[in-house]
Amino acid sequence: MSQTEGEGNDRRLSVRGAALSVALLVFLVYCPVLRNGFVGWDDDIYVYQNPRLHHLSLPALLRAFTSIHPSGNWHPLTELSHAADCALWGMNAKGHHLTSLLLHGLNAGLVVALAFALARARSAERHARTIVAAIAAGLLWGLHPLRVESAAWVSERKDLLCASFYLGALLCYLRYAREIGGEPAHKKRFYLGALTCFLLALLSKPMAVSLPLVLVILDAYPMERFRRGRPWRLLTEKLPFLVLAAASAFITLKAQRAGGAFRALHGLPLGTRLLVAARATVSYLGKTLWPSELLPLYSYPQNVSWVSWRFGAPLLVLALLGAACVWLARRNRAWLATLLCYLLALLPAVGIVQVGPQAMADRYTYLPAVALSILAGAGFGILWERAAALPSRWQSPPLVLAMALAPGILASLSIRQMAVWHDSETLWTQVIRYEPWNTEAYNNRASFYFDQGDYASALTDYNAALSFAPQVTPAHATKRRSAYFNDRAITYVRLEKMTEAIADASEAIRLRPDHADYYQNRSNMYRRLGMTEKAAADWRQAQALRAVASGQPAH
Repeated sequence: MSQTEGEGNDRRLSVRGAALSVALLVFLVYCPVLRNGFVGWDDDIYVYQNPRLHHLSLPALLRAFTSIHPSGNWHPLTELSHAADCALWGMNAKGHHLTSLLLHGLNAGLVVALAFALARARSAERHARTIVAAIAAGLLWGLHPLRVESAAWVSERKDLLCASFYLGALLCYLRYAREIGGEPAHKKRFYLGALTCFLLALLSKPMAVSLPLVLVILDAYPMERFRRGRPWRLLTEKLPFLVLAAASAFITLKAQRAGGAFRALHGLPLGTRLLVAARATVSYLGKTLWPSELLPLYSYPQNVSWVSWRFGAPLLVLALLGAACVWLARRNRAWLATLLCYLLALLPAVGIVQVGPQAMADRYTYLPAVALSILAGAGFGILWERAAALPSRWQSPPLVLAMALAPGILASLSIRQMAVWHDSETLWTQVIRYEPWNTEAYNNRASFYFDQGDYASALTDYNAALSFAPQVTPAHATKRRSAYFNDRAITYVRLEKMTEAIADASEAIRLRPDHADYYQNRSNMYRRLGMTEKAAADWRQAQALRAVASGQPAH
């Protein structure tokens, strides 16, 4: 073996060792999650009340690919991973969390490998600094408390799987792009590897659609392929990626519409969405630098306006940040490339196409934050190199302290955030603590108390939800209020307060006279009171509505 080959093997071993060490450390830090259970927020429909996961069979495999999940999502690979967990662990939450933590640790190791590959694309020298930068990137990304939601929430398995294959696609593509002048078969293997990983990422979560544009950015910097090759050829090789991304986007929008999670533009104007998206983007950056008040659900803001400082200031911040990166690009394009990769990775979830009631979510930073962490890791590498040039008495203690301080602080904050996801009560109490007007949080915590048999606490939270629920006429607000009245009516039944129960059931029907279950619930209440005629009338109405909904003639 030649000396050059030996150095290359040593380098690969050191990178793999660094990636494995970071993956193991991140896994160990996140081990407190194993004490958590399922939460009553999507974990029910995704896992423990999902009949689609009861049998891991060929029909179940086909159904995952050919049908839309009840949540309004199409992510067959994620559903299959949940099915595999159910087959392996049953409904033991610890086993499901263990799988998630293994994936999160793997992703931290992949970030190390990606940071090293990107740094090597710029310079073949300074191996020690590059390793330090890669380790710092993996730790800053993997230990950050913004990652807790994706790693500690079983339902967010889709984030973890998508990131694994997304990062794998980037690594394969960088290897393909680096093989200039190599054997065609060798290059083709890495290209097909990138394309396959991209497909698997899309099958895990459609947020991966940003990958083709991110590849174009990497071609420009740091790979410098536009200077060495023909631009049209570089763009043409992205066409298969674009076709897959377009197909995924089409299926996702169709699935969200079918599941009722998609909010139309006329219900939420485009201008409002843009302002909220800009505010969320800046908030993510702020929480990356200062991770505080991290909530499972950030309520959608009211009174959104261009002239409000709450929404005007984020637009100004983004404009100034973009201008600064463009100005810095004359000397170092890393800042501009990082900002573009961050914005592109965030774009599918920033809220331009609004899905769900949230204004933002910590889990949406899982992929975008990789770019920020790699840039921050490069900064750590530069500081390490400069510190190494100092006299020996100034090197070790300050250097070790500086390298350990930031990951240590992030790890402690993450451990504290993991406790928020212990169960539904801790989850929604955290939201209510910072957003005491959040109706969804009160309603969800009330559901938890109801399931625990604590009907008095459930009633208190349903009262709070109704007191804060908007009484205006938008369809989504009316739907929520009617559901709150119906749930409170059922709680009154358990408390043997039938007069209040019927009053709430009647109000739910007034708000949504087309909901069959509301008539069925009131029919049961009338029957308990011996009011058989009213019970029969509500039962017939419920049957008629169900017949209309199913397209069958009413009897």
